[in-house]
Amino acid sequence: MSGHAVQGMASRPDALIRRREFETAHPDVTIIPPTVAWERWRAIVPAGKIPADPTATTLGSYALAGLMDQLNELYPPAGDASGQEPTHAGR
Repeated sequence: MSGHAVQGMASRPDALIRRREFETAHPDVTIIPPTVAWERWRAIVPAGKIPADPTATTLGSYALAGLMDQLNELYPPAGDASGQEPTHAGR
């Protein structure tokens, strides 16, 4: 396996690759890794970006893949033809 996909999900890039690509495309978002095992991955986004709470600026997930899913809802990847607003920001 090349490290570009999670086993069983060949068309989906690995979370670390997704993070690197996202950070390159969105320098206004800061992704903060957990410092200890029980903390969550966090992302700081501009105010007004989270539809459920326009004053919120932080997303979080215990798994990097989960955080990347949340960020992809707010910032659809290039080529995503859905054009729809996300229905929720957190899990």
